[in-house]
Amino acid sequence: MTRRYALGNQIIYDVLKREISIDEYVVSIGGREAVILKLLCDNVNRVLSKEDIQEKVWGNVFVSETSLTKAISNLRKSLAQFDCLACEIKTISKEGYMLILDESTTDIFMTEEAPILEVKNIVKSDKTYFNHLAISSSSMDVTAQMRAEFPVKSMFFILICFASALLAAMLATAAVMVLSKLG
Repeated sequence: MTRRYALGNQIIYDVLKREISIDEYVVSIGGREAVILKLLCDNVNRVLSKEDIQEKVWGNVFVSETSLTKAISNLRKSLAQFDCLACEIKTISKEGYMLILDESTTDIFMTEEAPILEVKNIVKSDKTYFNHLAISSSSMDVTAQMRAEFPVKSMFFILICFASALLAAMLATAAVMVLSKLG
């Protein structure tokens, strides 16, 4: 999955953070707008039908065309806050929308980041099991990259959060076991 898209000279759209940014200036966008922008970025210079967008954004929930129009309008307003934007959302009458990108200014795809851990299957019952965990073959490279990007304080904070969550899970499990023996 591509996480970052270049939308202009140093303008980056981060899919996971749902932010469009340049240097220190950041504009957060709503969830629906973020999904629409990702769809448009994945289909640069191609028309996406209104039906396809509605299906991928709202799923089986019936919404009027006004909802899509409003989301596109909000997205355009967010993008308009940037001066050196190399793209625009074009309305194609009676068909859909298209992200037109000046590819001479930027390359839409940023480098893809390999996932560290990929969960293949989760079965839900009274307990949750991870049936198959696959660690990426490039996880060593990603780990080295993460160490270079994350300061020591951030790693320490993450470690403390992980240890706290693990302790809470152990205490909850112990409490359940004690209660089940009592009852």
